[in-house]
Amino acid sequence: MENDHKIKLNKELKEAMTGSCHCLAIRKKARQITRLYDDKLSKYGLTVTQFGIMTTILVKKEISVQELADFLDLNQSALSRGLNPLVRDGLLLSHADKDDARKRVLMLTEAGKKKINSAAIGWKAAQDESEKII
Repeated sequence: MENDHKIKLNKELKEAMTGSCHCLAIRKKARQITRLYDDKLSKYGLTVTQFGIMTTILVKKEISVQELADFLDLNQSALSRGLNPLVRDGLLLSHADKDDARKRVLMLTEAGKKKINSAAIGWKAAQDESEKII
């Protein structure tokens, strides 16, 4: 390595170099937990994001795509990746809002309600196991 560009490291950077960054540690735990939930839900054909989408819609009965994105704090791209297979597989219905045809409204189908009810078993297994990680 060349030593031409040596700088004196400030105390903040020295602290950051210790690996004690709370943000990075939380993001690592979040990825581990996400993998755990995705693994437990995979036998039901769902991801944890899709499970969250479906449980939110179950509680709300009907919800616009934008309201769902806001509620779950997901951008439209991430939400679409989760929604499209659910609509395609007949688990969700998507229709125009009666007051504003530009808005899409989502609701669970009977098949979606059955799927989320079954998948809750996998979710609970992940919920219990995730406590070891947290």
